Amino acid sequence: MSHCTYTLDQAAPLLNMGRNTLARRLREAGVLGEDNLPAGLYRGSRRGGRVNLVIVATGTYWHPICGWTHYGRTEFTDAGLDHIAAKLGIPLASLPHPSSRLAKSHPQPARSAS
Repeated sequence: MSHCTYTLDQAAPLLNMGRNTLARRLREAGVLGEDNLPAGLYRGSRRGGRVNLVIVATGTYWHPICGWTHYGRTEFTDAGLDHIAAKLGIPLASLPHPSSRLAKSHPQPARSAS
């Protein structure tokens, strides 16, 4: 089972639309709340939640005025992309193989000829 996830920025082109359009349509469909985090049944819970479709990646960053600030970012699994494509009634572009995503995000340095 693959553990690849896609942010809204990565999922939007796979669903043949822009990030803001995707976020708006997911809010209208009840998948995301106003904060673009999972809503309703898509919110992670141990009782019937669709945790395997939509997850929230959390972290912190340094804000120059507020100091350390927490954030949550919505990410979709492969199954989640299939689900939202079907829910929104849009064709899903072919997903890249997970190894190709790793190769793009971690390029190998050129080797010396000597």
